[in-house]
Amino acid sequence: MLIAIDPGHGGKDPGAVVGDYKEKDINLTIGLKLRDILIKENISVIMTRDKDETVDLQQRCDIANKSKVNYFISIHCNSFTVPSANGTETYAYPGSIVGRNLDQYVQNELVEMLKTKDRGVKYEKFYVLKYTVMPAILVETAFMSNPGNLELLLQKPEDFARAITNGLLKFLRNTDYEQMDNIEN
Repeated sequence: MLIAIDPGHGGKDPGAVVGDYKEKDINLTIGLKLRDILIKENISVIMTRDKDETVDLQQRCDIANKSKVNYFISIHCNSFTVPSANGTETYAYPGSIVGRNLDQYVQNELVEMLKTKDRGVKYEKFYVLKYTVMPAILVETAFMSNPGNLELLLQKPEDFARAITNGLLKFLRNTDYEQMDNIEN
């Protein structure tokens, strides 16, 4: 089992910025903690970035595709002009049966563990979901623009990583993923 972890943004691309906090840094912190937890669970991991560097979207897909990973998890933080917007949402590519199942497990674990508002699972043609050849999800962990969500992101990055791990492990235990992979490919 090989998982690609994609901490969104990085380098010249800060992602969302709220005060002194940059999305790229929070994504990387969660991504590195996720890597460490998965390794302890005997799951192999490849990172699209493991430091603050610019990696374009196609490079992220190429890293995963060339490494023949089983699943791709992109980590992001949400932001909105209205500070009351809050919660967690998880995305899969439209029509991805496996992605739809994986994103639901991850979404459920994040909402349960972090007590964030459940904004649901959604389907979009985001670049990294469209151009990876394996089932992929994009996790919008919480809203940086919401003071309560930002506090969670800053104080509990390991909880976000643990929740993503728990969702992945439940998905793997409860899904005939080899059969699902054959359906998708």
